[in-house]
Amino acid sequence: MKRKTKSVISIIVILIIFGGAFDYIKFTEHMNKSTPEEEKTIAGYVEVTSKDGTVLKKENEIYPDDLIEHKMNETIHSMSHQKVEAEIKWGHEQITQEKVDRLLAIAKESNYKYKELYISILERWSKGDFSNAVDDHNSIWEMQGGDEEASGKAIRLLTPSEEQAYIQHNLEYDLY
Repeated sequence: MKRKTKSVISIIVILIIFGGAFDYIKFTEHMNKSTPEEEKTIAGYVEVTSKDGTVLKKENEIYPDDLIEHKMNETIHSMSHQKVEAEIKWGHEQITQEKVDRLLAIAKESNYKYKELYISILERWSKGDFSNAVDDHNSIWEMQGGDEEASGKAIRLLTPSEEQAYIQHNLEYDLY
């Protein structure tokens, strides 16, 4: 009986030591973890505050010079949803002049496979011309594998009131 008791006590002591060591490691990891502000600084994230106190994100930090083509494609597609009617819309991005201009500058300097398409879309959008947004959306959508029978194809431009409702429903909290 003495031997079993010593064995049980030894096992409990070993478990307590390992548990304490594990807790210590987790605690020190937590203490050494950088704060969100430090992480933003390390990543090169920059925030600017507007006159009304809204935090603005700098477009050149969100969309770096070496933006991968997939992200360019995805961003244009998501922005087009603000202008077109489609049964299903995956991805929502607010169209801003700063974002369009930044993406246009990146596209012009890129080696993207579909560089000319991105430039033609973004140049029109930069001038406020969204009259071809249905074709713009569908061109990008087809490159992403959109199927003619799928319900993600754009069918028409949104009316101004529909666009405003879309912004309020999908983008109101994403404004920068």
